[in-house]
Amino acid sequence: MKKRTPKKAAETPGRPRLVNQVVLDRMVELRHQGFSHREIAQKVNRSVRTVGRYLRGVSPQLQLPTTPKRVDVLAHCGKIILYGRDRLELTTQEVDYLFKKLRKTFEQRDPLTRDWLATDSRARVDFLFNEVLRPAMSEIKLRRWIEYFREQVGDGGMSDEEVRDESGASEDRLLPP
Repeated sequence: MKKRTPKKAAETPGRPRLVNQVVLDRMVELRHQGFSHREIAQKVNRSVRTVGRYLRGVSPQLQLPTTPKRVDVLAHCGKIILYGRDRLELTTQEVDYLFKKLRKTFEQRDPLTRDWLATDSRARVDFLFNEVLRPAMSEIKLRRWIEYFREQVGDGGMSDEEVRDESGASEDRLLPP
């Protein structure tokens, strides 16, 4: 009997890959989170042997009790703002203003300070109260006072043009338009 000659490697597609890069990245991510090979195999629908073969040499990320836990600073501070919303009697617009102020203030910090805020809870609270809420609340109180003043005094039925004409030069005015 004649032996069959194998087809060229280029002509045969070969066995399809069981693991592509997306699945491999997911397996490594799960391993770094501390999952066992069996748990990873269940999550990515592969055999334990396949997972073990691809993850050989990838050890789980160890979390020591002394390792500081990182948190999302904006989400953490946002929860505190929402928790105090009723107590401070904040409107939706005022909460929106606080969130924008929080994001802007946080983004102005250098990366090292951001990392520090993500790991240190006391620094996060100090940042929120001293650098975000204190200046923002004074602005909110000023806006509330202006609205209260407008309600009490009103504009006397005058249009904006009439008020500008009677007020004189703009530098004589106390409040900006």
